[in-house]
Amino acid sequence: MKLTKQKKCGILKGIKMDERRKAPRVGVSFPVECNILPAKDYFYTVSKDLSVSGVKIITNDFLARNHFLKLNINLIDNVLGLKARVAWCNKERAVDRYSAGLEFVEIDEQNRQYLSSIIR
Repeated sequence: MKLTKQKKCGILKGIKMDERRKAPRVGVSFPVECNILPAKDYFYTVSKDLSVSGVKIITNDFLARNHFLKLNINLIDNVLGLKARVAWCNKERAVDRYSAGLEFVEIDEQNRQYLSSIIR
């Protein structure tokens, strides 16, 4: 499976990039199991975008900045187990849910290479 960038009028379609980003992100929706550490509370959600350095998810509850989560991201042909830190969490407009940016803090080289290979 490959998520490809499409170039249109000099803009990479499907890629969100700004100065704060460590890596380009691709807008994708995959199932994600989140375990809040250390309490081990868990919830299921979906990704909104993904990169080799992090993921944006949707959640019904606020996630405090700098808390850690263990993630299982189901990429259809592979489930990635990663540890992430909550970088930010904001309430979405007009709905009762939040978007949260999670930065991967523990990712082995094999998973990093796998993510890199599908986000091209």
